[in-house]
Amino acid sequence: MNVIAPVENTSVIRYADFVRMTTPSATYRFSTAPNAITVSAVDALPFTALGQLVKVGNATRDIKSTANETTITLVGIDLTMLALVLGTEIKGAKIEMWHGFFDANNQLITTGGTGGLYQFFNGFVNTYSISEQWAEEIRGYTGAITISAASIQLILQNRIAGRYTNNNSWQFYNPTDTSMNRVAY
Repeated sequence: MNVIAPVENTSVIRYADFVRMTTPSATYRFSTAPNAITVSAVDALPFTALGQLVKVGNATRDIKSTANETTITLVGIDLTMLALVLGTEIKGAKIEMWHGFFDANNQLITTGGTGGLYQFFNGFVNTYSISEQWAEEIRGYTGAITISAASIQLILQNRIAGRYTNNNSWQFYNPTDTSMNRVAY
């Protein structure tokens, strides 16, 4: 069992989620923290602080490696910025997520993990959806982007590989191979 010092022997846990999404054209970094934070052990550039505008869904956390899926929702986006999402190759992008813990003074605790961050998800974007929501406060529409991502283990679990165990498939690579002559179709 991993002992995470920031949450040991306390009933108050302060944390933020850190997300890095790598597309073929750019790398996006954002977090649920209230301020931009640079964690040099993970990335040389800062994670943009989006605070309450980001919601990270649940990811199954077991002792053993588990195939799982999660979602990330970005809300409050200006509708003119939605074209940026549509023009970016988000589907298939690599996505990594970490938890970062904060002390009583709201400073990131950098001991433990990787520079203070504990990775809980590593995978790729499956799908994304864009929706508009009416915001009464500004009397206008804002956009919401929901990204669905699958862990690497889930992708490997669903992978299809190998050959059929029948004579035709076996002889495709070596026409003289007779090792599957007696195997039923």
